[in-house]
Amino acid sequence: MDRQNEPKALRRILIVEDEPFIAMGLEQLLPRLGYEVPFVASHLRDALAKAETANFDLAILDVNLGGELSYRVADVLLARGIPFVFCTAYADVAFGRYAHAPVLQKPVDKKAVARAIEEALARAKPSRVA
Repeated sequence: MDRQNEPKALRRILIVEDEPFIAMGLEQLLPRLGYEVPFVASHLRDALAKAETANFDLAILDVNLGGELSYRVADVLLARGIPFVFCTAYADVAFGRYAHAPVLQKPVDKKAVARAIEEALARAKPSRVA
């Protein structure tokens, strides 16, 4: 069988977002871009649990989850070698050790989401996204 004609496995994306309208918009948009959304977390505790144990290829992290910052989730993802994209409405956020991660400005649009995901996956370790 010709491997070039085999369908590629869908990349699985964890959405960490506390605003229902934005989370729902990403849940609807990502499949149209060719991604699967197996998990959505709206609270830090749930996001940490999924980041530590769930099987996914990339995460989109809202920086501020109801007053709690998602940097602890980013740390877990870094330790696991899972790429991520930050999503924020704040223009003046300093990302320090996370400066490598693409940042989506809210409100997000389809092209920006696609570009940020592609950038994060391209920067990831080859063994992680192979």
